[in-house]
Amino acid sequence: MSQHRSREGGDHIKNYLKVWVALLILTAMTVFTALSFHLGILNIFIAMLIATIKGSLVCLYFMHLIEDNRLNQVVFVSAFFFLALFVGLTLSDVLVR
Repeated sequence: MSQHRSREGGDHIKNYLKVWVALLILTAMTVFTALSFHLGILNIFIAMLIATIKGSLVCLYFMHLIEDNRLNQVVFVSAFFFLALFVGLTLSDVLVR
């Protein structure tokens, strides 16, 4: 039984390392796009997209939402939907002034 637990722990550690590397790569992409590309208003959208992906990875793996029940996952997705809706409405108001 102890072998089974240690093998599962190794899988979790591998997943954590993969997510950590993905977060490092996404952070490097954020810095690279901010310093290298001058796309005007698209820089904000690209930065928000990368930040959303990073936040989703943290919530899914480090907060164990991926292993949780479906109701919590639906609440998580709907929160991101409404956040995107509110940010989009705010940006649309600010950009047309």
